[in-house]
Order: sequence, then C-alpha cells, then structure tokens
Amino acid sequence: MSILYVTDQGAHLTKKGNRLVVEKGGQVIHWTHTFKVDQVVLMGNISVSPAAVAYLLQEGVDTVFMSLHGKYRGRLISQFGKNIELRRAQFKRMEDDDFKLSLAKAYIQGKLGNSRVLLRRYNRDLLQPDVAKAVHRLRVTLHKVPEAESMESLMGLEGQSAATYFGCFGKLLRVPGFLFEGRNRRPPRDPVNVLLSLGYTLLANAIQTQVHVAGLDPYMGCLHGVEYGRPSLVLDLMEEFRPVLVDPLVLTVINKKVIRTTDFYKPEERERAAFDFAEEHPSKEGYPILLTYEGMKKFIVQFESRLNQKVMYLRKGQRLSYRDVCLEQVRLFARHLTGEGRYVAFAVR
Repeated sequence: MSILYVTDQGAHLTKKGNRLVVEKGGQVIHWTHTFKVDQVVLMGNISVSPAAVAYLLQEGVDTVFMSLHGKYRGRLISQFGKNIELRRAQFKRMEDDDFKLSLAKAYIQGKLGNSRVLLRRYNRDLLQPDVAKAVHRLRVTLHKVPEAESMESLMGLEGQSAATYFGCFGKLLRVPGFLFEGRNRRPPRDPVNVLLSLGYTLLANAIQTQVHVAGLDPYMGCLHGVEYGRPSLVLDLMEEFRPVLVDPLVLTVINKKVIRTTDFYKPEERERAAFDFAEEHPSKEGYPILLTYEGMKKFIVQFESRLNQKVMYLRKGQRLSYRDVCLEQVRLFARHLTGEGRYVAFAVR
C-alpha cells in the first residue's frame, strides 16, 4: 500500500494529467503517479484542488485529514462499504454480552502477551530487576484474563497491566534528556508521550483504513465503550499492535538518536508562522510541548518503514508486512462475526 503524506505547511495538492502534484509558492515540491497512491494523508494547513478531490472520490482513495500535530480530524470517503449483511452481523453480535466478553479477552491477551515480549526482549541486555519483575507480573495477569467474569473485571486487569508496563517503560530508554514517568495524554506533557500519542494516532489511521476495506463499521466495538464519534472497533483492534508497532518504534527512534530533544519545543518558545491561521494555535496550557515539523517528518518515515517491515504470519504460514497483518486480523474479525472463524490476537515471538 502506497501512502502519500503531505506535511509541508501552506502546500497545495492538485491533479495534473495522471499525476498528483504537491505545490508550494508556485513551485512543484513533489509529485507521484496517481496509480501508485492508495491513501493520502494531509497534515495541517494543506489545500486540495477540486480536480484532486474529484479524482480521490472517483477512485476511492482514502484521504485522511490530521492537524499539524497529528490529531485526527476526519477523512474523505467516496462511499460506505456495500456489505450490509456483515455490518448487520456486527451489530447483532455486539448485543451479545458473552460474545463481547470473549472477544475483549482475546484483545487483552494479545496486548499483554506482546507487551511482555517487548519488555523481555529489551531486558536481555539491560538486565533491569524492575523490568524482570514487570515481565513476571504481566505473565501472572495474562493467566487471569480467561477467568474474568465481566467486562469490568477484565478492564481492571487491563488497567493493572498498563500500570505495570508503563511503570518500567522509561527504564528502556538509554538517551539522557528523555525521561518517562508514566503515560499521559490529552495533551501529552513530555517528548516520550508526544511520540507515543502520535504513533497511536497513525496506527489508528492504519487500522481504520483496513476496517473500511473490510466493510465493517468502525464505531461499533466491544472493549472500548460505544460513544458518539469514538471509533470503538478501531481502538479494539489496535490494542494488540500497540506494543508491536508503536512502543518499540518510539524506543528505537530515541535510543538510536533518530529523534533528539532538539526535535521538540514549547509553544511559547516560538513565534507563530504565517500559515498558522488555519491551525488551532496550541496554548501553553493546552500543549506543554510539541514535536517540530522536521521531527514529525522523521517519525512518519520511521512509522511507514515499520508498517512495511515483513514478519512471519503463522495463520497463513508466510511473511507479510505489518500493514498486511493488520488487514488479515481485521478480516479474521469479520469471519469471527459470521461464525466462519475464531478471533485470535496476533502474537509476536
């Protein structure tokens, strides 16, 4: 899957012949053949010509709008999935409490198992006692998941495991200046949390794309409560991939110094640029720290590289890109709804 990210602020996306062209200040800064693009992601103050909009709708190219700082805004979709019977099955099965609990357990088992693998891998060299204890506690919690008798007790186990996992996550960082004292968001208040939040947003976008491909309703899930505007199914399906795609990526870009402390700034340290009129200008209280434009570009490149990395997918017995693994898991969920298969979370080894 080929994705065109447009991040240059004040840029204009248009279509010329068989090309999608990105212009800025009257100059072409990037172009690509239309047949090579499966998705377009526009971040910040980017304008789109009527010709480009018409083409994207006509060809069904998923077009996503995000803020400059990675907040999801919406997407341009030509039509909803035509498989109404699948969505009817989705809504019907989500009314069954036993079905929902069983499915939610699969999500949590996947998340806990993959979180445990990540900590164990990093601790082979670090040999941190606290990390070793966290690995053990996650294993104990993992064995309790099948015994959960209600969604409330299951969420309690998930909360305990999250506290255990993020309680030692900072010990995996090896670069001075990057401290992590726990997960915080809305807004994230330190560089590590900024990267985690951005990564989870990009992951949610990747999963939602696959949900649309499969013809499912992204708003009807089970683990995350159904609320107005919340893509609950997307949030459910991405749980097992957080410690696989985002968390290790954040550790890698920091520990390998791909992203440095200089790639972050506090809003009061910078004057507003001319293009900021189209952005909600973050206040000091609203956004204590932000990723720079260059830092954003570097992280997106690394995220896309991670999605395209191939891994053994045991269910098919072949190596697939992580992006294709996400699609296969969404399809497995669809088969689970119709009784043609059983959902099992993707597990790394």
